[in-house]
Amino acid sequence: MPVCWSSIRKVTLGIFSVVTLAASIKPATAQDPLVTGLEKKYRISEINMQGVVARPGTVLTVEADGINAEPYPTMITFENPVVDGQVKQRSKGLGFLKSNNLQILQPGQKVYITKINDDTQGSKEDSLKITILTTDAVLATFTNGAYGGQYQAAKRYSTTLAFKEPKGTLSQLSVDDASKLIDAILSVNPADQVRARESGVVARSCEPHCAVSTTTGNVIGQAVIPQGGPPAPAPLPPPPAPADAPAGPPPTIELGQTKDQVQTAFGTPTRIVKLGAKEIEYFKDMKVTFVNGKVTDVQ
Repeated sequence: MPVCWSSIRKVTLGIFSVVTLAASIKPATAQDPLVTGLEKKYRISEINMQGVVARPGTVLTVEADGINAEPYPTMITFENPVVDGQVKQRSKGLGFLKSNNLQILQPGQKVYITKINDDTQGSKEDSLKITILTTDAVLATFTNGAYGGQYQAAKRYSTTLAFKEPKGTLSQLSVDDASKLIDAILSVNPADQVRARESGVVARSCEPHCAVSTTTGNVIGQAVIPQGGPPAPAPLPPPPAPADAPAGPPPTIELGQTKDQVQTAFGTPTRIVKLGAKEIEYFKDMKVTFVNGKVTDVQ
């Protein structure tokens, strides 16, 4: 009888999910002061199951290489161990459950923090866990198990960073010291927080109608942002030339006018000849004679 691998996969997923859920249930206790302090420093983003940011929090920048992430939402969130400021690669165990759309986050990508918790019980080491979600979406390809074939959808990506420390470290660790561990992998740029509030570019989701950039694969709202940033705005057309003013009456000259009156009407003379009380001023097309500062002749 042929083995139905799809059925085995579904059963295994169900068993794994139950085990994971049972392991995650802990007695109700007061929240760890370190986690509380970090949640105040890094505002947690509230995300619904469709990947829509219901309430955006702090935006962080990926600084380290090698962070594996899965499309959100995912049934199982695999962890990326962080040891001595380095992201370590580790087998996921049940490898056949791994998503075909696994992404390795790149330095410079923007992410939200969706959860902070610590694990200090039942292990030989302490673990500070930071779950992140990319602010942008990537066009991922999925297999339609029921009908066959494939389809594409724009998805944000999520993963958990597990900062590994010697046993007993987290109970003694201050919020500032824990922040230094996080900052080596995820940095905070104040300018990102301003842009998130003012433009909403990284504060909203575009699901289910995402426009994906053909150059970067990033999705920002409904607008496609090409590599290198948004295009420069087109230059404004020059203003129309002013309409010609209606021609006024031609300048006139009369006997008895002063030199100032003549120069106001015809401009500065090109040449001046002074003969005692008599003065001759030459203009472009005429010659004006003044006696005692008054016009006596025009030629």
